[in-house]
This record gives sequence, structure tokens and C-alpha cells, in this order.
Amino acid sequence: MKTILAFGDSLTWGSCPHTNNRHPKEDRWPEAMAAGLDGVDVISEGLRGRTTAYYRAGNCELRGDLLLPALIQTHDPLDLVMIMLGTNDVYAGISEVEIYWGLRRLVDIVQSYPYSLEGAVPPKVLLISPPTFVADKCFGVSEEKVALGRALPSTVRRLAEEKDVAFFDAASVAHAEAGDGLHLEAHVSRALGEALRAPVKDLLSL
Repeated sequence: MKTILAFGDSLTWGSCPHTNNRHPKEDRWPEAMAAGLDGVDVISEGLRGRTTAYYRAGNCELRGDLLLPALIQTHDPLDLVMIMLGTNDVYAGISEVEIYWGLRRLVDIVQSYPYSLEGAVPPKVLLISPPTFVADKCFGVSEEKVALGRALPSTVRRLAEEKDVAFFDAASVAHAEAGDGLHLEAHVSRALGEALRAPVKDLLSL
């Protein structure tokens, strides 16, 4: 049995763009992906509001770099960690350069964590640049922030190449346009999960 940790924000949690509720389980991309992967346990760790490595006010700790080590320890051993973050950094006004370093910090955590189980090796990493979104439907989402969101794939791809990890551009199959303009329709979230099956199979030799 292979084990995957899907580490993300509200897009991983499954936020509905029309309500404050959550998509049915089968429409959340980690679960949709898992439905087409035999012999794989997918652990969905999506937190609404989560950033890569920067403070954001909320009801709990939202910095990904402060939470990821505990999740690695909780779910060890892991074969793959999938990281799809950056949307909340953009929303909070974090610059492209800072997002790069925030994501790099997360990859470093996965690769350098002191894994202690017998025969343990660091899990593989798949960096996913998030879906694009649109301006003026959600408070505070300007055209400038939309432009930064559209620039993220090249930034994330560069980081993936530098750190020798896998890369997937979610915007190649998923866009947030309806409802609040930030979150994915159920069928789009499901399609993202389905599109991720092939690269995951390649990474894990399934």
C-alpha cells in the first residue's frame, strides 16, 4: 500500500464557490484522484486559508511550514507529498518571490525531515501550481492579484526543477470562475483529481 499526503488549502478541503459549505467527498480532488488509484491511501490535509509560510489571521495556525512537520510525523511513512498552495499567499498580498521561498521551505521540510522508521527514505514531492481565479467576485481580489496567480506556474515549475521534484500545473485543467471566483465547481475539482492520476501513477510506479 502506497500512502500520499495531499497538503493544501480550501481547494484541497473542497470549498464550494456558491456557499460556505464543502463539496461532497467524491468531488474533492484528493478523493477523486484516489478513486482511480489502486493500492493507494490518499490522506487529504486541506485547510481553508492556509499559506505556504506566512502569517495570516484566522481561527487556527495557517502557516503551512509550521504545520507540515507534525503532519509528516503523524502520517509517516509516506511515499508522496503533494503540495498545492499559493492562492492564499496571493490573496494576502505576498509577493511572487516570497511565495517561491515559502514553497521552497515546504519542499525542504519534506526532504530534510528526520525520518526515523526503519528503512525510511524521504517521500517524493509533487508541486502543484494552483488553479487560476478571477477578479472582483470576492472581496480583495484585484486584477493585480489575478495576474500574480497566473504567473505562479512558471515560478513553481522553476522551483520544482531546482529541487528535482515533480510539477503539475492545475490551471491546465482547472479554473475558478463561477460563484466567488476563487473556489472550484464540484465537477472542476473532480476533473483536477482525475487529471492527477496519471502523474501520480508515474511517480509511484503504479
